[in-house]
Amino acid sequence: MRQLIPRHVEMAEPLEIYPLATRTAPIGRPWVMLNMIASIDGATAIDGLSGGLGGAGDRSVFGAIRASCDWILVAAGTARTERYRIPRPTRAARDTRLATGRSPAPRLAVVSGSLDLEPDLPMLAEREQGEEPVVVITGSTAPPGRVAELSKRAEVVTLGDPRPTPEATLSALHDMGAGVVLVEGGPGYNAQFAVAGLIDELCVSVAPRVVGGDSRRMVAGGPPVDDLGFVLDHLLEDDGMLFARYLRA
Repeated sequence: MRQLIPRHVEMAEPLEIYPLATRTAPIGRPWVMLNMIASIDGATAIDGLSGGLGGAGDRSVFGAIRASCDWILVAAGTARTERYRIPRPTRAARDTRLATGRSPAPRLAVVSGSLDLEPDLPMLAEREQGEEPVVVITGSTAPPGRVAELSKRAEVVTLGDPRPTPEATLSALHDMGAGVVLVEGGPGYNAQFAVAGLIDELCVSVAPRVVGGDSRRMVAGGPPVDDLGFVLDHLLEDDGMLFARYLRA
């Protein structure tokens, strides 16, 4: 893997780049990273899944990005479709996290208004001994029966608002000690953060493929966003795939 920007490095190691970057959280909320993959024609999934767009380089960068955060935040629909699991970093990523003052692994938070999460989902059914449970964040209108049932397998946090807005969700994670939160989508959930102006860092993996079809963009839905500008911080390349890190202008 090469680093092209800000300076050329022929052999670059993502774990020596992403986790070491400075991230100063705004007052009252965590720093928000957003990470997505897309084809060169803008598709974020193939047959509904993002994994078909990646490769070895993407997995390496993905692990380094996850090594940079305290919490991973994802919408329930994406957690169901992508079959999310409890984060289990590689030994190298774990060592990097510990060396940079982080916990051995990031915690996973899933946002769901209806709590429509099947108990056989890997993130609920495959938690190993010693691992922190998934935190499910919901609103005040969540069905009480579903709260009780899901609480057997996850830590359910009920917010005071009818639905878990990005602002309220970040506030709750801030109260739980989060300094850096990584948002992994999907596109509709990303749009909520974009509209609210709550994206501090945008990490984009661009696969050298034309996919076509009707896959959604990285940020889709909601009103247009006019004032959310970014500057390029660094750019990596591996086998034709690009990995860009943008910071809020």
